[in-house]
Amino acid sequence: MQAKMNLRKFNEAIVIIDKLIELEPSNIEWPLFKSHIQIYNGDIELARYGFEGVLSRDPFSVEAYHGLIMVGAQSGSAELDAIIKRIESKIDKCKKERMKDVARDLILLIAQIRVIEGKYTDALKVYQDLVKEEPKDFRPYLCQGIIYTLLRKKDEADKQFQKYKRLVPKGHPYTGYFDDNMIATQLFAQKVENEKMGRS
Repeated sequence: MQAKMNLRKFNEAIVIIDKLIELEPSNIEWPLFKSHIQIYNGDIELARYGFEGVLSRDPFSVEAYHGLIMVGAQSGSAELDAIIKRIESKIDKCKKERMKDVARDLILLIAQIRVIEGKYTDALKVYQDLVKEEPKDFRPYLCQGIIYTLLRKKDEADKQFQKYKRLVPKGHPYTGYFDDNMIATQLFAQKVENEKMGRS
């Protein structure tokens, strides 16, 4: 399956995932993975259907909501607004049921939507609130560093990335994120800047 993905043979990868779903129908990871591939393949409605199917089985699936955000980002702001309302209602339930970690993950998703919408100040406020609540969580520092990079505030970005590097555990999947994605983030920031210059 991974080989098919690397070759961008998404339809063939989906055939393999369907076999895995048949073999392990209770494993929620396979339908999630299938829906993500469908996004790459341009099958947005099928992806949406898949993520909704996961949420019908696990109403607090952070990964499924993340998938819906990716789908919504291609459909427009009205859909993202509807997703925010759904996530906010789940955050309220998490707080009532003392599911603190899931609530934090869902709040991070709301900040991600704000970034997609270009509302960087709103996103930063969410991340800053998360830091006040739990200073040892490395994720808000990483996200703030990326936003400051997009805003061309290098000194502030570097401060946040240093905090992130100090806190992220060795061997954590996020440790590779910094090296793999920072060049891409900087290139994206340059692209945004170039587009602004072109409009002015």
